[in-house]
Amino acid sequence: MIKIIIIATLCVFGYAKTVTFKDCGSVGGTINSVTVDPCDAEPCVLHHGTNISMGINFAAKENTTTAKTVVHGIIGGVPVPFPVPADCCANHNLECPVVAGTTVQYNNYVYCSPDYPKIRLAVKWEVQDDNGKDLFCFIVPVSIAD
Repeated sequence: MIKIIIIATLCVFGYAKTVTFKDCGSVGGTINSVTVDPCDAEPCVLHHGTNISMGINFAAKENTTTAKTVVHGIIGGVPVPFPVPADCCANHNLECPVVAGTTVQYNNYVYCSPDYPKIRLAVKWEVQDDNGKDLFCFIVPVSIAD
């Protein structure tokens, strides 16, 4: 819980960089902004052995009681699953239930393992509702480095 508060604080006070993203099929919400921390310039450089915070602010268009995170790295056009805890509600990434007509903040983080290759890729990040439809979906270019 403390980790979520720190991430939310970073997003609110402007320490996280708002990044350019491509919407890839948001159905249940409209993305207002995507932030990545740390990120000095685009594409964001994800450094081996660090945690990267993601913040997504979106306007909910539908109600949902549950939500699931699904993340892929797209390498050479091929989506490669990225392991993240799936249950947004249990992991406190999102306040559930999500209510249509509200503005919602989703926060999460990923660990950039030293085992990952140094490469440029696109990250596809989805949060799905009760029925498996995307509340939001976005793609951001990143680079993995030491």
